[in-house]
Amino acid sequence: MNEVYYEILVSKKPSAGMKAVRILALVLAVAGALITFIGALWAIFPTVIFGVAAYLLKNFNNIEYEYLYIDKELQIDRILAKSSRKRMETLDLKELEILAPVRSHELDSYRNRNVKVKDYSSGREENNSSKYMLVIQGKHIIFEPTEEMVKAIKVYSPRKVFTY
Repeated sequence: MNEVYYEILVSKKPSAGMKAVRILALVLAVAGALITFIGALWAIFPTVIFGVAAYLLKNFNNIEYEYLYIDKELQIDRILAKSSRKRMETLDLKELEILAPVRSHELDSYRNRNVKVKDYSSGREENNSSKYMLVIQGKHIIFEPTEEMVKAIKVYSPRKVFTY
């Protein structure tokens, strides 16, 4: 029973644009409800549409990422509104190319490739020092592991993990 297990939960910063659209949908739903109470029954349908849109946008503004490292395997899940979970990535670290901080010079040769970078981090600028980029199986993934998780991965792949 020599398994290594780390579980980390990171909440994503809601974008300002999504907040603004949600508030607009909520204001339009309330305005439609007031118009309906005045006597214009035609406003019921737009009121319901904007109310549902405001509810759904609230769920998509509340996103968390869970990183689960179990003995040479990294799983990344997305949790919406603390209710629904979706597995985003399951990565076998036997095929790891490099793991380094996002601003590390070790990643310079990987930056100019035409590969989509998947960002599973909090999106906060103050956490840039704790963000790491993982290159594995042709994928570039940004996430925010703890120092203990990075050390555990480094024990398995010491030449492929950089911490500076």
